[in-house]
Amino acid sequence: MQKTKKNQIQSQPLIVLAAGGTGGHVFPARSLAEELIEKGYRVALATDTRGLKYFNGLDQIPRIVLSSGAYRSGIKGILAGIVSLAKGYIQSHGLMSRLKPAVVIGFGGYPSAPPLFAAQHRGIPTIIHEQNAILGMANTALASRVKKIALSAAHTNGIKPEWAKKCVTTGNPVRQDISELAGQPFPETTGKLCLMVVGGSQGAKSFADIVPHSIVALPEEIRKNLRVYHQTRAEDLEQVKTVYEGSGIEAVIRPFFDNMADCIAQSHLLITRSGASTIAELTVAGRPAIYIPFPWNRDNQQVFNAEQIVKEGGGRMIEEKNLTKQGLTAELVDLLENPAILEHMAKRSGLLGISDAAKRLACVVSGEIH
Repeated sequence: MQKTKKNQIQSQPLIVLAAGGTGGHVFPARSLAEELIEKGYRVALATDTRGLKYFNGLDQIPRIVLSSGAYRSGIKGILAGIVSLAKGYIQSHGLMSRLKPAVVIGFGGYPSAPPLFAAQHRGIPTIIHEQNAILGMANTALASRVKKIALSAAHTNGIKPEWAKKCVTTGNPVRQDISELAGQPFPETTGKLCLMVVGGSQGAKSFADIVPHSIVALPEEIRKNLRVYHQTRAEDLEQVKTVYEGSGIEAVIRPFFDNMADCIAQSHLLITRSGASTIAELTVAGRPAIYIPFPWNRDNQQVFNAEQIVKEGGGRMIEEKNLTKQGLTAELVDLLENPAILEHMAKRSGLLGISDAAKRLACVVSGEIH
């Protein structure tokens, strides 16, 4: 009986997910993996060493580390990247021979390229998923030969006209606890207003040097009616705590909030970066935000992401180069003194969210299994 069950599992189609090692690429891959497993498929992950930790707890999924060459400047850096990608491509051919997947889906980032190229050269159907509002470099290189291009944003820059027919808007998969916030009412504005600050880990110095000073510079009437959740880097924790001391603001400052869904549910406004996962979570939850895009991406992807929300009225954007204490304080006063504006922005944000993105993407994947 046990042997029969094992044979049945092994006969189920196998789907390989290939993703770069950052959370923005791997979180959607994990959400899709969970959905596919629920549907009865077998799943394997191909990534680099950075991506392994994002699949902790899913021990039934084989995780394969492949060589990949990230972009580096200079002749030596470029050559090293090419050699690493070539090694990953050879490894990927061995992976395809061993696993014989029904479909390979890439989530962007350099580690996704070798397995998809190897699959394409072996006639295995391939799909790419783009999390941002601009097609990334790896996905651009792969797009011409994939069966489907799954998009998070309906208006995605970098899509060539000849690719349009194979594009489908699925949204960007989010965690289950975030998807459960979809459709929940905006928090009452009669009591204290809740402001959440989430700066991320990379290049987040301005979230410690400018943002808290902007908040404590608010008029006293706003400060005493304000609760702040501020996530900051561990090295900035004491500095940020010192800024809030004596301000009259109820502030909770931590390097990490493990109850992020609860915090978002309570929030009337967020100040945050505009990475793909953040955009997906806040639009699913229907929360307005002041977006400060990460300014050092080569393709300016976070600016494109924020622009999609701003033009639909779901948020506002301040580029890092224009960020000042006085300017951010003025923006906060305008919003926090006018809860009706926050409620309107929340509705507009919620209209952009796709809470069943994992299910939609799973349907795209299953449609390519022969």
